[in-house]
Amino acid sequence: MIQDVTLIVDEDVEGAPVRIGERVKVVSHSADDSMNRGFLGQAGVVVALVFDDPDLQYPHDPLIQVRVDDVGEDLFFPEELELGPEWARRQLAGLRQSVRDAERRGLERMT
Repeated sequence: MIQDVTLIVDEDVEGAPVRIGERVKVVSHSADDSMNRGFLGQAGVVVALVFDDPDLQYPHDPLIQVRVDDVGEDLFFPEELELGPEWARRQLAGLRQSVRDAERRGLERMT
């Protein structure tokens, strides 16, 4: 049996890029068309933080669950939300990519 190790938090987490209840805006365009178009450019409220891999993501790199009125809820990477200055979003995106690269290298060494 496989256990889901995902950690879903609906309270503030010290070090996370957002706070529960914070208003955020989804970016107005998706570079790779991976986001539901109904969310693009919409403002919403943070309702939860989702850590798919808590060992690597907690507390700085969660998926952010956002509720947008009349659209619904979805998960977003921090750089897909207007959280703060562009430089901060780029820094988060770079951090996430370096973690992915390190994971890949670790998996390659194991095989």
